[in-house]
Amino acid sequence: MRLTKFVTIALATAALGASGATADPGHGKAKGADAQKCKPANVKLTGTLTSDPGASDTSFTMTVLKSNHAGKAYLQAGSATVTVDTKTRIHRHAAGVHGNKATIGDLATGDRANVKAKVCRTDLAASATPDLTARKIDAHAPKPPKADEEH
Repeated sequence: MRLTKFVTIALATAALGASGATADPGHGKAKGADAQKCKPANVKLTGTLTSDPGASDTSFTMTVLKSNHAGKAYLQAGSATVTVDTKTRIHRHAAGVHGNKATIGDLATGDRANVKAKVCRTDLAASATPDLTARKIDAHAPKPPKADEEH
């Protein structure tokens, strides 16, 4: 009886020692080439378009009125240039445009836009404003001016 307890305790101790010996010495921290990988930050900007992009354009400018924490530098700068690629999803809510079938040519000056993009956190250091490539653009046509009612 004592021998089996002794053998069981010895095996358990050996198993614990072996698992500790094979543990990663970096404790999950990237080293070498992996240490330089980009840690993405989601940048969300809200504002109005200040340029009228054509169908063949690949970017537009906007006045930034609101942003999330990652986009704070763009808010302080007051404007941003946003690049569009083939993976960018563009939605425009206006008469004659069918939502997600919009293209950059459908956007117009004065549109209210919400832009979502990703950049590396290290690129945002020291209030820098790196180039943005939009992942999604949600645009709304400007609100029509209210007509003054006279009685």
